[in-house]
This record gives sequence, structure tokens and C-alpha cells, in this order.
Amino acid sequence: IGMQVFGKIALDSETEINSKNNFRNLLQALQVLFRSATGEDWHKIMLACYDAAKCDANVNEKYSCGTTVGAILYFCTFIFLCMFLMLNLFVAVIMDNF
Repeated sequence: IGMQVFGKIALDSETEINSKNNFRNLLQALQVLFRSATGEDWHKIMLACYDAAKCDANVNEKYSCGTTVGAILYFCTFIFLCMFLMLNLFVAVIMDNF
């Protein structure tokens, strides 16, 4: 979903969507999601995906490629599911085995 919604955002070294963190392909998208799941600047990544995000030069979009509502829904849902549910389940399984 992130690749479809945020994959056309232009890479900018001053934002969190840059050459190392972006949604251009599956591997890089998974890296961004892993970074978000650990809690490292996930809000900055979300802010970089807002409406003001410029499009890549190869895309024929006139205005912007980000979406504020989509970014808020996507990242808040992801953070809730990963950080608060899956991470706690993972820790519980490890604690149960020791």
C-alpha cells in the first residue's frame, strides 16, 4: 500500500524520504517500515509524505504526490499494529520461553 500511495514522492536529502528511505521498491519500503516499527522518527517520515511532498521528475503529476489523510491513516495504523501489538506479542513469547 505504501508503494502505491507514496512511491512517487521526490527524493530529497533534507527530508526523511531520501535515497535511502523511500517507497520506490519493495526492499526500500520494507526498510522504511522497519525503521518506523522501531519508533525511529516515524513521525518525520509521516510528515514527509503529506500533501506538500513534491513529485518525482519522471511522474506526470501536476501538484503533489503525498496525501495528508492517507499518511496519517497509514502510519498511525501501522504504528499501532506494530509497536503496540506485534512487538508486545514478540516480547511475551520470548519471556514465556525463559
